[in-house]
Amino acid sequence: VAEPAPAPAPTPAPAAADAAPKTSGFIPLGNMKPKAAPAAKAPAPTPRAAAPAPAADAEAARTPAKANAPAKMKEAMRVDAERLDHLIETIGELVIAESMVSQSPELKGSAMSVKLAKDLDHLDKICRELQEIGMSLRMVPVRPVFQKMARLVRDLSKKQNRVVDFIMTGEDTELDKNVVDKIGDPLVHMVRNSVDHGIEADPADRVRAGKSERGRVELRAFHKGGNICIEIEDDGRGLNRKAIRDKAVSRGLLREGEQISDRDLFMMIFEPGFSTAKEVTDISGRGVGMDVVRRNIEELRGTVDIASEEGAGSTFSIKLPLTLAIIEGMVIMVGTEHYIIPTLSVVRLVRPRKEDLSYIFDKGEMIAFEGSHLPLFRLSRLFEVAEAAAEPHEAMVVVVEDEGKRIGLMADQLLGQQSIVIKSLGEKLQGTEGVAGGAIMSDGNVALILDIAGLVRVAHSTDMTVRNSPPAAASLDPHIAEAVETVIESAVAPGGADAFAPESAPETVEA
Repeated sequence: VAEPAPAPAPTPAPAAADAAPKTSGFIPLGNMKPKAAPAAKAPAPTPRAAAPAPAADAEAARTPAKANAPAKMKEAMRVDAERLDHLIETIGELVIAESMVSQSPELKGSAMSVKLAKDLDHLDKICRELQEIGMSLRMVPVRPVFQKMARLVRDLSKKQNRVVDFIMTGEDTELDKNVVDKIGDPLVHMVRNSVDHGIEADPADRVRAGKSERGRVELRAFHKGGNICIEIEDDGRGLNRKAIRDKAVSRGLLREGEQISDRDLFMMIFEPGFSTAKEVTDISGRGVGMDVVRRNIEELRGTVDIASEEGAGSTFSIKLPLTLAIIEGMVIMVGTEHYIIPTLSVVRLVRPRKEDLSYIFDKGEMIAFEGSHLPLFRLSRLFEVAEAAAEPHEAMVVVVEDEGKRIGLMADQLLGQQSIVIKSLGEKLQGTEGVAGGAIMSDGNVALILDIAGLVRVAHSTDMTVRNSPPAAASLDPHIAEAVETVIESAVAPGGADAFAPESAPETVEA
């Protein structure tokens, strides 16, 4: 934080501005007053690059103290995170209210005046801009988390007498504060594994393999396709394919001689209790941790992937959403119920022909898509709702993808795409597989946000009862029907919107 200028400002207005950073503690949002001058001012260039004008030089000669004063930095203000969360929630409710007004059947069915239409468009623009500003307030760089990893690598290298170069890139990449706070523990475990299991203990082994004596671990962050990607790469020994396969067979996760891709084989290290270590240390080898890593990442609506080459090293890739509050979603209808599919998971929307559909023994209903057969998921059976279309060729099929695996979701109708404010289902319904959250739609209806990762796992599992059984026996989880009923009843009841609010949300907010 820059120190204030030693010389007081000559006019009252700057003095008031300079006094703001000195205020200690949290400042209520109600005390934040807009200032016209800073908003209109263009971003100031870096002080070293700025060339003073002649008039400015003359002024500096007359007032040496002012000339030697450091350039004024951007003002910073500490705000209670709980108030910030409540502000963002309120903005989300404003967006919903605006959508409900603009899509009101009464307005659509009337001869809306040109002025009213323009006013609604202007309101929509303001709400979207306010939404973007609100979300940006929660964005923080991942630098503090990366710096902790640097200390971790240094301490582990010293403890194990290894020489490891740690490289960080993209540490200024910004991410939602809630995500940054929760991603630290998974990163600790993966970075620790890269040093302990990845980098060779004996430098001579590295030299014989044609590598430098110094090991390398790189941690990088970057934006990609509306997500943030974090990668942990090492140039160590890589994953031992044979050891992982033998362990998987011994634990019954894989049949002897069963063919499986390297990627799917490597992903087995995320199974609970899975470890190929020959000895247990205080750092690793107990078979706990990697399953928790994947679970924590999936709770953030993220994914983790592995690429490894034996003798060359490994790369762990984490993909996370930029924010946990709002997503872009495709709204579909199954029967009379609304469901939301995150658009980042959508591959294509198709209307299948009869010849594209088939039934494969022990796999169930399949749909031909781009030269392969994909499992077909009937959401009506999963959520126990009546479907309008009895046959897939009479309905729409949304092809979705997670971690390279695709499935088809059968829907009766596509309603379009819109920004969705995510609402928690509450602790009782958390962990319901196939459901990631709830949302109140612009028309006032309640929809469940689908957990694509969970649906893909079920569709590609050996137990296909969910897709193939009749509706009475097709419930994926006994809590799903309860989740649908509870969410809908709570939302449409008087004051029901509060049913989605986090339990820790403040009851009142200072104006």
